[in-house]
Amino acid sequence: MRPVSRTTQLYDYHAKHAKLTEFAGYDMPLWYSTTTEEHLAVRNDSGIFDVSHMARFEVGGEHATGFLEELVPTSVESQPPGKAFYTLLLNERGGIIDDLIIERLGADRYMVVVNAANHQADLRHMMDRAPSGLAIRDMTEDSAMIAIQGPASSASLQPLTDLDLSQLKRFRCAEAKVAGEDALISRTGYTGEDGFEVIVYRTSTANPQGALKVWDRLASTSAPCGLGARDSLRLEAGLPLHGSDIDQETDPFEADLTWVMTAGKTGYVGAGALAKYRDHGPATVRRGLVVESGIPRHGFEITVDSSPVGSVTSGTFSPLLRKGVALCRVKSDRSALGDRVGVLIRDARQDGTITKPPFYDERLYGWKRQKGN
Repeated sequence: MRPVSRTTQLYDYHAKHAKLTEFAGYDMPLWYSTTTEEHLAVRNDSGIFDVSHMARFEVGGEHATGFLEELVPTSVESQPPGKAFYTLLLNERGGIIDDLIIERLGADRYMVVVNAANHQADLRHMMDRAPSGLAIRDMTEDSAMIAIQGPASSASLQPLTDLDLSQLKRFRCAEAKVAGEDALISRTGYTGEDGFEVIVYRTSTANPQGALKVWDRLASTSAPCGLGARDSLRLEAGLPLHGSDIDQETDPFEADLTWVMTAGKTGYVGAGALAKYRDHGPATVRRGLVVESGIPRHGFEITVDSSPVGSVTSGTFSPLLRKGVALCRVKSDRSALGDRVGVLIRDARQDGTITKPPFYDERLYGWKRQKGN
């Protein structure tokens, strides 16, 4: 028998307005209107997502910085308070346990946001290595998390807070009131667009009023969006999904995520295993892929001259390109940008091109878009 799915504080709203699906043990909205409509709302205006299923750990104490320094390949000490950064949890083999966001709230106080499917595994990984006196508080059940994404996201959120969002630069964070509720605002997201993620404190499924108040206020100016659009948006931006594009058998070199590794840093979990790449690169690497016809899906074979060279790790139909786009893992000697490959879709070979994400024109879409577009 399938275990009963968990719910977020916003479940009643989703059940009334959305098509629901199970994801990472939660009943979550798949879409409210259609995936394409919600996708385009975020690319052209703004949309909101309930991401309360993502796990949130507050880490504090005099050893907090040193503790996190030993867990991730990114320098923690060099991050100033008010800074958020993307990084990786690695195992002893250098494989990626999870990708996550760490937000530094003070000298020795952090918020760690991890993927819902890895909630308990990440927490165990951290607790097993925690020194005496360190406090790790799982805040997932006592807070909600709402993402506001798109070029109009600031206009949607600003009326709800006294924090001047024009001063909150990309990958910065600050605690503030949102619709009168205590919250943590970060200028982060998973869509490729400008936007924010708001953690609403002191709200739970038993006491959801705070989360509902924030959601309802945002929903008056931004389109509610479900997991379907969240996935197509992140894929169009070329952002990896743990469990599909990266996993515990994939290291940062194979994942093309070495940019999170601070040069010269040693002593973190997995560092020793990654030393093998000092003299050569990985045999396979993550890349983007655009196909001329059909929709590439996880596991589809990629070929060159009828010989297998890799496989699709996740794919979808891009509402902007009107083509299939994917992330894939291919042999390094077949990974040059512009390389032509074949993709087996429904037993037929379709032409594809190795491409550097994001797949959209950054002059027109995404957080780098030129003003006026």
